[in-house]
Amino acid sequence: MTLAVRNTSATLPLVVERIDYYDTNGNLVERYIPTAVAVRPLGTIEILIATDDLRGGTGANFLVDWGATQAISEPVVEAVMVGSSGTRGFAFVSPGHPIRVLGK
Repeated sequence: MTLAVRNTSATLPLVVERIDYYDTNGNLVERYIPTAVAVRPLGTIEILIATDDLRGGTGANFLVDWGATQAISEPVVEAVMVGSSGTRGFAFVSPGHPIRVLGK
């Protein structure tokens, strides 16, 4: 699996502040960046999870925190899964969704 965080701004850097990987039970599996990373305009940061890495289980997920020095368009965050079984291959994309706190 590959997690991709794509900067959609053509002029401003995107600051990725954290990428955390959680397992099916909600336990933190791994923190992927120790400090904030600037992603160039239209650039991408990718995190690769090896096919044989089963630590996340079937309900694994990522939390990505990001920011910028000015107003910026939201990045595109998506996980891409590619695999095969016998002579057949498969691939799918799972889009990221913003987490917004609602209510009080």
